[in-house]
Amino acid sequence: MPHVYTPIADSYLFNMQTIVATKRRSHLDRKAMRKGVQITEKDILDIFEPLSRHAQLSTRQLVAYGSRYPTITKARLSELWHSTGDERTHWLHRLNEDVLFANHLCVEDLHRLGYEAERLLCAKGVVPGEDWVAACRIGGRSTSPSRVIRLAHDHMASDIALDIEIGARAAGAAFRSHIDILKDAPSATRLAKRPMQIPVTLDGRRSFVEPDALFAIGDRVYALEADKGTESIRAVIVQKIRAYREIVAARTIDEWLGIDNLTVLFATPNDTRMRNIMRELQSIARNGRSVMFGFRAETGFAEFMQAAPPTGRLAGVPWARVGFDDLRLIGQ
Repeated sequence: MPHVYTPIADSYLFNMQTIVATKRRSHLDRKAMRKGVQITEKDILDIFEPLSRHAQLSTRQLVAYGSRYPTITKARLSELWHSTGDERTHWLHRLNEDVLFANHLCVEDLHRLGYEAERLLCAKGVVPGEDWVAACRIGGRSTSPSRVIRLAHDHMASDIALDIEIGARAAGAAFRSHIDILKDAPSATRLAKRPMQIPVTLDGRRSFVEPDALFAIGDRVYALEADKGTESIRAVIVQKIRAYREIVAARTIDEWLGIDNLTVLFATPNDTRMRNIMRELQSIARNGRSVMFGFRAETGFAEFMQAAPPTGRLAGVPWARVGFDDLRLIGQ
């Protein structure tokens, strides 16, 4: 049966036939209530919209981002997931439907945007109905050979980006997501298979650099690099630093993204590693100083599924710089 969206008091009625839940519902198997589920504006803005920008978000992250009481958001996440039984074209998809963790009974759910939710967002004009939107989601692009390490990296990137967004909005600062930035980028960029891959030439070889997240606060644009400590500093991290310096110096960011400034934020869970990266930057930068990069180390960045919920604090804390005063994303 096709899905029909019928406005009822600023909500959308989901008419797909659902199944009956006769006992407490499991978070592993879909068991819907007999009644349909009405999609509200809060569902769209607090759940569907952030999931259109992130490959997956945990219950904890969505509760922190949303404007409703935590119990309401948690209940809605459950109802929206259970509402369509075994159908794959549902509102929400859960990671545990594809990946079963060894400790899946005691970890929170990771939610992904379902096909019907994506269609609704496009129909309402919340996000563009173009392929590049899904191709640019934060997370889901890590090339780590281990799926768990890959998920941990993506979770860290989403956690930091979401925390900064919450803090910027709470401070009344103008926040633009990577979708907002790419909407204003040249059309050729949006037509690329991976629009977030910024082309660069280093040592005569064509390559690209792809930030883990991209956003703007006011007129300043930031790229986020979430470093789990699994990559070689000299073989990988230094090359990323060189690539970022080159795309700014060669004005590639202007041609590819339509922006005229870029600050790169490196987040890592180890203070010693952060200092080693800063030392490498010092050896590269002119006069051993660089205003373009900010660094922050917190042991909590290493947590996967157990980190404290985003609060917005990372937008106001100091990010260390090489040869310059600390950077604060807001209030500076």
